[in-house]
Amino acid sequence: MISVGCAEVLFRWYTHETFDREFPAWTENLVVVRGAQVFAFKPHASGVFPGGLDPKRTFPYRTNAHGLRDRDRPAKAPGTKRVLVMGDSYTWGYAIAEEEAYPQVAERLLAARGRPDIEVINGGIPDYNSRQERQLLEKLIPIYQPDAVFLAYVVNDAEPSTSMPTPPEEAYRHSRSWFLTEVAERLNRRVFRRPLLPSAKDNVANNYFDGFEEGSVKWKDSREAIRQMRDLAAGAGNPFTILMLPDFTQEFDGRYALRKIHDAVASWGRELNIPVFDLLTLVFRGEDHKTLWVEWDQHPNAEAHRRMAAFLVDRILEQPAFSRPH
Repeated sequence: MISVGCAEVLFRWYTHETFDREFPAWTENLVVVRGAQVFAFKPHASGVFPGGLDPKRTFPYRTNAHGLRDRDRPAKAPGTKRVLVMGDSYTWGYAIAEEEAYPQVAERLLAARGRPDIEVINGGIPDYNSRQERQLLEKLIPIYQPDAVFLAYVVNDAEPSTSMPTPPEEAYRHSRSWFLTEVAERLNRRVFRRPLLPSAKDNVANNYFDGFEEGSVKWKDSREAIRQMRDLAAGAGNPFTILMLPDFTQEFDGRYALRKIHDAVASWGRELNIPVFDLLTLVFRGEDHKTLWVEWDQHPNAEAHRRMAAFLVDRILEQPAFSRPH
């Protein structure tokens, strides 16, 4: 037991020492955030990101004073209503222009419908999962003082982030022994070549269903993050709504293979009394998904964002908090 204890101390020291030397060069506009958030964008940064399929195709981005892909906004003016949309790369607008992202499009559509008093803030960050979104939401609520919060849930939101190396205290958060967990991981990977030994390390799965298997801590963590986001919104007097977004690499018909995840999110929403709107069914059912993605990346394209924005606008305007001012 003493030798295992010593190995545990040494392994924890080693993982912390090597953590800061693992960052890839292209993360110069990202900063480390200790804990569940893992990383954030630097304020007032700009750069380019590569396409997921063709890295030679790139697109520009910039961030505002709070690291969001959104314009800088002054303090909330009297009579102004604000909607805060949380999400990942789908919400952020990966592979499209900033003004084409659906939160920005929704703000313009609201103005065209005579509601320039409603602002829609893009709180999406690429590669964020539910735990990271929960941490960011807590920071953004006092800054933007929203009147409603929407969470755009995507099928990989229970998976760990991959944009930055995960801090060891986050990767091993479910493990009593980091050392023994890593031993099990390496034996499974290099000797058994399958998950024979139990491991609680937070790893990226080969498929998204792994996180939704019975006993998985990933969906448990994601559920708890959703609960906490609901409570954070409620504490600020805000309604909280989930938009379930489909995987745009899948066919939008009976061949869609990830329905189990949609059903799990809908069920959890019912349990927490959170409205959940499934855009696979309500917006995209029967559509040719290849006409709605960026060909060189497979994220939703500008037309897909326009449709999501139109749906979001309708959900905003039906809420009592956004009734037309007299």
